[in-house]
Amino acid sequence: MLSLLVLLVAWSPSAAEEKAAAGLSSLEERWHGCVRDVYDRERSSQSKAASQLSALDACKEHEDAYVAAILVEQAAEEKWDRREGRTLTARAKAWAVSVLGYVVDPVSSWLGAVTR
Repeated sequence: MLSLLVLLVAWSPSAAEEKAAAGLSSLEERWHGCVRDVYDRERSSQSKAASQLSALDACKEHEDAYVAAILVEQAAEEKWDRREGRTLTARAKAWAVSVLGYVVDPVSSWLGAVTR
């Protein structure tokens, strides 16, 4: 029973990890909100492609902040991995999960919002 409790504590996210995830979510929401707002305003006056590019250009500041935060978090994870000496397989799994979370999900949700 004690070993199960130790495993749960070891695998539960720390407060710093939860705060970083919340910060990333907040930055992502601001970026997506900016893109949606600008796109909605631009859509009626120009073509769809031009509206999309205009929205991305207008929200570059938010995108840069979001990408910078992701890079900082990834650097911290890599530092932790080196310290902990995780195996190559574990690092590959973590990388795949981060790609899904940071690239696939935001892009697919943005594209879904754009097509609506």
